[in-house]
Amino acid sequence: MIGVVSLDGAPAKDLAGLPLPLRTLLLLQSEGVEWLGLVGDSAAETAARWSADDRLRIPLRALTGAPPEEHLAVRGDTLLDRSTVRALAASPAVLFDQTEVLAVHRRPGHEGGLLDDGGEGSLRDLSGWRRVRDAREASAALEGLLQSLRKPQDGMVSRAINRTLSLAVTRALCGTGLRPNTVSIGILAIGAAGALLATQGTPGALAMGGLLFQAQSVLDGCDGELARLTFRGSKAGEWIDTVGDDLTNYAFFAGLSVGLTRAGHGPWSMLFGAVGVLAGFVASGIEYRYLLALGTGDLAKYPLGFGDDPTGAVEERGMQRLLALARPLFKRDFFVFATMLATALGQIASLVMLGAFAVGALVTLSAVLRSEWSRRGALPERR
Repeated sequence: MIGVVSLDGAPAKDLAGLPLPLRTLLLLQSEGVEWLGLVGDSAAETAARWSADDRLRIPLRALTGAPPEEHLAVRGDTLLDRSTVRALAASPAVLFDQTEVLAVHRRPGHEGGLLDDGGEGSLRDLSGWRRVRDAREASAALEGLLQSLRKPQDGMVSRAINRTLSLAVTRALCGTGLRPNTVSIGILAIGAAGALLATQGTPGALAMGGLLFQAQSVLDGCDGELARLTFRGSKAGEWIDTVGDDLTNYAFFAGLSVGLTRAGHGPWSMLFGAVGVLAGFVASGIEYRYLLALGTGDLAKYPLGFGDDPTGAVEERGMQRLLALARPLFKRDFFVFATMLATALGQIASLVMLGAFAVGALVTLSAVLRSEWSRRGALPERR
């Protein structure tokens, strides 16, 4: 099937950093069309310019009208979500806004206009679309795009606090041209600054370090949000995000261990820090081995063995079910937020949190080892 976008009526201003027709072309590409077409007065010039965009990996051609092949065509002023594109792609149909045709899936050999009503079945009941014809509609479309970035697997702190804040930052970043991986490096630097402050061990330094640790957790959503919003997701980006999070965690708690030891809370602070960081590194190494074999850097794909197991490979029994119930407390958003509160309360609360980190790292390592044992160390097929 061919993906075609009409430039007629397309808004002059970008939407979340991308011209709306280009956004639609990238969405159609991600849904597996064979090649892309542009129709309109400036189609040839625009197609030549956009073909240089590294996100377009299939041919983009200027057309004078509807191609004879089976195709899915979209108006230039219409924003579709992924579910609507899939519904259209499933069978020939027309999507209407009252009497106007917004998008259409045509059978091969259609001889009419690109966006005329050719008698195909109607998809009037679909809600995953928006018109973008003025500033008000553009604002609503941007808000819809941002809200679509929320994840059902977000933890309680992410749902209540982090995601709202990160989306506000992403809104500001999406038109700047910054790449997601650049944002990831900046976020990692914030986490490193928090870890460095924690090594000082004074109440003020601990509180400020914990605040930066939480800021890193909030901003950690921005790189992924920006990648999805601008179609710049990549395997390298997944790995930068995953490794960056782990390094931030281990660096902060190592720094906290050093700081509390300097403040006179050794040997417990050194013990908790050493156990937690060592267990964390071992668990991460095992997880990375699995992810490398799978061909992804997304840590959520690792079958941890309790809670949201992405493969269903590990059956939950007994203690594993208890761990599944407690898993929200082990999610990074909650743990980092609790750490920020502990560092604000002072050295004793920070020491307790450091101990909780060590326990959590050991629990995670035991779950990873159990997952490996249940699979006898077998690695997945690369995707």
